[in-house]
Amino acid sequence: MSGSAVFKEKILLWIMIALGILMLYPLIVTLTNSFMSEAEIALRYTSRLTTFDIVEGITQRFINMGIIPQRVTAEQYVEVLINQPSFMILLTNSIRLTIPTVVGSVIVSSLTAYGFTIWRFRFKEAVFAVYIVVMLMPLQAVLVPNFIIADMLGIRESYLAIILPGIFSPFGVFLMRQSMKIIPPAYLEAARIDGASEWYIFLHVVMPQLKSAVAALAMLIFIEYWNIVEQAIIFITDYRYEPLSVYLSRIAAGRMGLVFAASCIYMFLPLWFLVIGQKDLKKGIELSGVK
Repeated sequence: MSGSAVFKEKILLWIMIALGILMLYPLIVTLTNSFMSEAEIALRYTSRLTTFDIVEGITQRFINMGIIPQRVTAEQYVEVLINQPSFMILLTNSIRLTIPTVVGSVIVSSLTAYGFTIWRFRFKEAVFAVYIVVMLMPLQAVLVPNFIIADMLGIRESYLAIILPGIFSPFGVFLMRQSMKIIPPAYLEAARIDGASEWYIFLHVVMPQLKSAVAALAMLIFIEYWNIVEQAIIFITDYRYEPLSVYLSRIAAGRMGLVFAASCIYMFLPLWFLVIGQKDLKKGIELSGVK
């Protein structure tokens, strides 16, 4: 390899590192600022002038974003986890909203994708094309029909109005069907010749080969519904039952000193899932052919 090629690779590497640091900077600021005191945060992240500023002749104050705290303290975490019981209640609400959606979506998507992949019936591709069209629609376009159907079913102000559309999301069917296409038909034919039922083939032949796709789907659905905002605002009118994602905006507007610790706690589960399941997520998306 020539010297110029090596030099270009080093330049490209440094550019990628710089972009990576730039993208991680908000996370770094959030993590380090969570160990600042509430008073220091209030002083750094406000543009309001105090009486002392006016006395000193200061006419403008700018936000002073920093990484290193003047005094490292766990004051924010103590305040959020111990002195704010509503925070843990709303964290539990997010879990109650997300886990059933993930489990239901994996089960329904796997079964539906198996039907689309293995069984032959008339208009199969046309029905699947409808799935694709619905999947490509923006969230705002499907909120209105979801609202109408939830009202007809009498579940408009309950978690079911959010969980059921998530369980029957067309994205999960698309992801699982694309992954099932890689399974050689000879495996299924051999199982049928041995007398295996379709249910046995699904559980013991198909699903064991789709562990990465299932993990990828579970992680993507979890992240999507962990960060849910629009549906929660529309369908949940009682603030006691709203998820933590909606409550965080209220913390930022009220007590700025708690927002960094609250955000770190809120980000922990999605980041943990991504770290431990990074290989499965990458492999599952590669097998599905999703770009």
